[in-house]
Formats: sequence, structure tokens, C-alpha cells
Amino acid sequence: MNYTLHNLTELGPSLLHRLAEIHMGDRGLLSKLGFPFVLRYFEIAYKDPRVIGVYAQDDDTGELIGYGIASPEPESLTSQLTNDKSWFIKQIIKLFFTRPRVFIQLIISSITIRGQMNNDAEAIECVYFSVDPKYRGQKIGRTLQKALMDGGRAAGYKKIFASIETRNTASLSATLANGFTIVKTFREGMYHRHRLESKL
Repeated sequence: MNYTLHNLTELGPSLLHRLAEIHMGDRGLLSKLGFPFVLRYFEIAYKDPRVIGVYAQDDDTGELIGYGIASPEPESLTSQLTNDKSWFIKQIIKLFFTRPRVFIQLIISSITIRGQMNNDAEAIECVYFSVDPKYRGQKIGRTLQKALMDGGRAAGYKKIFASIETRNTASLSATLANGFTIVKTFREGMYHRHRLESKL
């Protein structure tokens, strides 16, 4: 299969819905919060000039098949989810009553993330990279992450970090193959994660 990588800025805003759909195949917290949160997150990332983003498109069908996002301040992306107060409160109330365990995990992760970020002006965080399930197993995720690393280097960053669930063997394998090393393993509520880093 042939595919081409594009900068996220080349994506029409109407196609953010498709990237959010791909992300819903991820087992992490953002997808557990539900599609409205995922779509809002992508809308925020799309508008943030500091975000380095790429997406993969099938050359034959034109279908979007995967994406990657890196940011020097990933916590600022999630904090912007609260900008529309009425929307956020409505979503949180719904979450509290329909998925209380996810609500509790959100609180735990909000606290944990502060101690996890390195606040290094020369570093960038590989926040997410994901591939549509029907296109997995072809090293597309590895290529997307490598493109984020190249983009970070071109933007002047010296180091890149990532946090990956220990059971996410596909993402972990791709990240290690791209030259990352595990620097610690930690618990974040229901998640057990590896913290990884690499020089750019």
C-alpha cells in the first residue's frame, strides 16, 4: 500500500472529524472521555501554531489512515478543553453519571500530568500517534512518529518525550524502534505507563 504524509496544517478543518474517529480506536483516557472531547481536542490542536502534526493519506483511495501530534506544551492543549465553560460542564456532568470510573481517572491524570511534563524549552512531547485499525501492521505508526521527530528537530527542539501504556505493545515497539529509551515506569490510576525519551 502506498501512502503520503502531510502536515496537519494542510488538512481541511472538516476532516478533523475523521482524525477524531481514528483516535477513538485508541484505548487511552481521551477516547474514554468520548467523541465530543476527542473532536474538541483535535480542533484545539489544529489551531495551535506550536503543534507539530502530520497525517497519512492512502494514495489510491485518498482516505485518511493515521496521524501524529507533538507539542512543547501538551497540558495547554487539554486545559483549553475548559474554555467553553457551559460545554465543558455539560460534558463533565454527563461523564460523572454515565462513566464515573473515567471521571475519577480524569482527576487522577490531571494531577499526575503536572509532575510528568519536563518544562524543558528545548523538548517536545509526542502526544498521540494512531493508525486506523485496518491499516495497522505496516509500520505506518512508526513512520508518523518519525515525522514528528523530524518536525521537532526542524523546529529547533533537542529532545522528545512520550508516555505509553505498558500493554500498548504496538506503540511501544514503534517508539523504541525510533530510538527512544524507557527512563521510568509509573502508575497513573488505571494506567501503567512507560516514560520514554530520545534526543533529536
